[in-house]
Amino acid sequence: MRLKAYWKIFALLGLAVANGRRSTAEPSLVSAHYYWQGSPAGNSAQLLTLFCRACEDVNGAGRDIPLVAVLRDTLGDSGIENDRVSYVWLLTYSRPTWEKRALSAVPFFYWKVGDGSSKVRTSDLKPLMNLSLPQHAVVSSSMRNVVQWTVLDPLTMSVRASTRAYRNNQIDHERLHLEEAESYLQSAPVTNRETGLTRKELDTVIARLELRKSMLGDFVSGHRAAEFGQNANFEDERIRARNWELLRQCADKTGLLFEAINLAGTRNQYAVLWYPTDRLTPPDGPRLGSIWTLLNLKDPYTQRDHLLKNTLYRRTWKGQTREVVPLGVYSLAYPKMPLLMVDFYDGTHLRRHELTQRAITEITSGVIGLSRFGNWYYFVGADLYDFYASRRGTAMNQTERLSCYSKFRVALALDSSVDPTLRSAMQQRIGAYSVNPLETSAKKELAAAVLRYDMLRASAADENSLFTHRLEKDRRIELARFEATKSEQVRDGIFHYASLALYTHQAKGDDFLARLDHYRRVDYDLNFLDTLSAAGTPPEVAYDRAHIERVLSELTALLPEIETPATRDRAERAIEKLHGLSADAQLKTECRAALDSMHGVGAASGLAEGSGTPETLR
Repeated sequence: MRLKAYWKIFALLGLAVANGRRSTAEPSLVSAHYYWQGSPAGNSAQLLTLFCRACEDVNGAGRDIPLVAVLRDTLGDSGIENDRVSYVWLLTYSRPTWEKRALSAVPFFYWKVGDGSSKVRTSDLKPLMNLSLPQHAVVSSSMRNVVQWTVLDPLTMSVRASTRAYRNNQIDHERLHLEEAESYLQSAPVTNRETGLTRKELDTVIARLELRKSMLGDFVSGHRAAEFGQNANFEDERIRARNWELLRQCADKTGLLFEAINLAGTRNQYAVLWYPTDRLTPPDGPRLGSIWTLLNLKDPYTQRDHLLKNTLYRRTWKGQTREVVPLGVYSLAYPKMPLLMVDFYDGTHLRRHELTQRAITEITSGVIGLSRFGNWYYFVGADLYDFYASRRGTAMNQTERLSCYSKFRVALALDSSVDPTLRSAMQQRIGAYSVNPLETSAKKELAAAVLRYDMLRASAADENSLFTHRLEKDRRIELARFEATKSEQVRDGIFHYASLALYTHQAKGDDFLARLDHYRRVDYDLNFLDTLSAAGTPPEVAYDRAHIERVLSELTALLPEIETPATRDRAERAIEKLHGLSADAQLKTECRAALDSMHGVGAASGLAEGSGTPETLR
């Protein structure tokens, strides 16, 4: 992992600059391929599932394929103020068997043995991500790293090499499926609350999946995660547009033919370069060596005889039908350049590159035992080399290549609209990026998704199932965090991780749902007030005053029942700031009434009538 990956979390600082919006260029493709379907999960939650329509029927059941399921915890009412998206399931994700785990611990073993099993186990129903407790995952990962550095690395070389091989394969396997879930949700349609995820909910889920890949991403608050999600696709759109134009210009300069392909509802993400058989020499102009390096291809004009042995296709460009040979399929989502995913001429050189980079990592960290702390000079040199090589057209970022591969493999497996011969040729060659023994073939994963969805629905409808017990437990944990002070949260966290997650503090009492409802509503209202105050303008100008007054009235009713000091302090600061920004006398009166409900009549006397600056109320 390169140095800049550690600081990905600080992309949040660019929210004020990245004011782009999510692309809406392909609504017809999205609506044609993906749709939401809701089903009840007990009496107080809703299970929302994203389906792929008109995709490849991999199991012959004649059903649309379920891809991602999301639990919306509504607490049993119709209001949106206390709703939370709690769990995310990737229905195509099968947990690795013990045999695959054993192979993944073998150093320098980079082969996928078998396509995997399509059987569904109860353990597969564990969510891919728990959005209500995202911090647990990052802390657990950090603890495993500490154990690796302090306990396993100082042992023999064989222990260090095998444990690091297993850990690296496990991290890549998790990232593969995080990218897969994120790619599905980026193509998901935005619907109303009854039939699917709203815009804000979808942005929040995508942001949580993206932030999970960062070292400290899971510590970002839910409110900030929603803001991050609003801009999550802006940079991706810029990258795709730049790579699209770059690849098209390279095709024009080399005499090749550029064709975009839409896989499983995606648009402007993949493209094919074709070699026209009627062209014998490249166009006149400067030397093309640097362009072939950027395209990661050999010069097709010097390999013409070999290329003509491949399957010939007929394509129409500008009204003219020509015989062509495919050269490569590119992903346009790689940050630096178009990334070659399939090489039709040399099917092994992509795999050689992957194996070389993986072997270097295992030799330095597993065999030799170099670390970023004790051998920092080596890693600085490696980062400089990667920077130099990437500037010369080599894709050196292994994690970004894995991301592109993850999205391409499932899009190719789902799509049934591409020419069958071309699709089969791409599927045979995409395995060049598959170097993880934990991986299961995309076809097997999709075949098991329908069975996993049926099991999940049955478990959600059963009041005595493990699903129901997990939901109640997480609700009590969430309430306990709301009601605890900062010092109590730290203490409970220490006990949780010291007991290896066997102990987690939970709220007591049969009325926990009503108490949780109050805290969620207060949190929702305070997030709204924080958003209003962040603009620094009079709130009644930027938003409907009647809605602001309704929020303040609800806070006036709920705050006396809230005893947590941190929540009350946050509410006081938010209302004081709103009072200072407002120029409306009636709205100022509502602010004073809300503060009176917290401190008693007269506690807000420090706020002079019509004053624009709040004074301390304590």
